[in-house]
Amino acid sequence: MYPTLFKVGSIGISSFSVMVIIAFLVAYKISEMEFRRRGFEEGLVDTLLIACIIGGLVGAKVLFLFQNATISELISNPLRYLSSGLTFFGGFIGATILIWLITWKKKLDFWSVLDAIAPSLTIAYSIGRIGCFLVGDDYGTPSSLPWAVAFPQGAPPTTQRVHPTQIYETIAMAVVFAFLWRIRKQSPAPGWLTGITFVLMGIERFLIEFIRTTTPSFIPGLSQAQLISIALVAIGFFKFVKSNKVVKLKTKQ
Repeated sequence: MYPTLFKVGSIGISSFSVMVIIAFLVAYKISEMEFRRRGFEEGLVDTLLIACIIGGLVGAKVLFLFQNATISELISNPLRYLSSGLTFFGGFIGATILIWLITWKKKLDFWSVLDAIAPSLTIAYSIGRIGCFLVGDDYGTPSSLPWAVAFPQGAPPTTQRVHPTQIYETIAMAVVFAFLWRIRKQSPAPGWLTGITFVLMGIERFLIEFIRTTTPSFIPGLSQAQLISIALVAIGFFKFVKSNKVVKLKTKQ
């Protein structure tokens, strides 16, 4: 574990913060290449980067607070809850809302823009999970496997060896990114690549939740993240099928 990578004077720089910054930068450069290839207006990717940072951080914090604190707890100890804790799905939802607002205002096709962003989203997720591993957050359930890890300084700390689910997700999403990057030029209609991305992301997160310490939902045996994953898969599958139907109709005409 390396919760603090280095210090600037007396201020410790969190490894998670560094990895999040790297994730945003990598996603930005990859999106920039895709936006240029797809012929989007210059400067759009810069606007969307700012939107993703703002919407992502706000959304991630809001969902974290919803899952981990009551209103009375937040009021009694706001610094505890506001100074730490983020959730990926909250950030994903917050960023998507702002992306939709920007595309609506600029009269751009929302799904075409998401297609350009989709590969970078998965590699950013992969990099971000490295940060989770370094600070000992979002780890899995107890395990006796040879590669199981203990996080004595984690959040929360555990001396028991657990599944390093952060690394599982890093590897899985890196593979998804490689796949999406390979097929990105084959997209037959807007939303096709995004649909595939949503399905793969949803399946990956749904499965990993079975071996992860997580927040339960109102449905016994399923976590809140799994319910969101199911919705993500449903949206992705619907968009994928709809995109293929559009292509077939155009072909018949």
